[in-house]
Amino acid sequence: MRKLNLFSFTLIAFIITLLGIAYHATNVFPTTAKASGENETYWLMLHRKSNIEYLYYGTPGNKEKSSIIKKFDVMTGVPGQKPTPLPELFEREYWLITDKVESADNVETAPFFLTLDIPTSDTAPFGPTPYTECNGSASAGPDGQCNWTMPGNFGLHGIAGDPNRIYKSEGSSGCIRHKDEDITYLYHLLDPSKEEIRYYIKDI
Repeated sequence: MRKLNLFSFTLIAFIITLLGIAYHATNVFPTTAKASGENETYWLMLHRKSNIEYLYYGTPGNKEKSSIIKKFDVMTGVPGQKPTPLPELFEREYWLITDKVESADNVETAPFFLTLDIPTSDTAPFGPTPYTECNGSASAGPDGQCNWTMPGNFGLHGIAGDPNRIYKSEGSSGCIRHKDEDITYLYHLLDPSKEEIRYYIKDI
């Protein structure tokens, strides 16, 4: 009887030790279950012609594996003249949000600006080249190259308290204008320094 009790005690102690090791490994080393969520992040989709933007959380670019967090009314670039550049026309699948700054003193972008990694230059056409979406427009350069008329980054920004810049405007110089409360929400929610934030655009 004593031998049986000793054996049982030893077996129980061994099992407890194994469980302890398994628990430690689970918390120190990512498991498959934890790893499955590693690619989940915030991402955005712009419907450029509709001037509607969607914020998702989930697998970037996959609506079936993501949830819509919020929908925004926005104003994009002037079609055929100073459009919000499509990634696909620059051989890209999406742009990235790379930075965010306060812009309270800028009457064009206040209160916040989120930068997209769309190529820019300090001289005309001030944006990606070659980019021939504006072919046929009077404002287009050689070979239909769009011209955004002013230097600076492309991005998401506010309207400095003027709703007409969304609802009664022909469009921006390529940026995506948001209501001030919406860009404030995005500014505080998103952190491009900690995660990759993709910005997809469909011309619908």
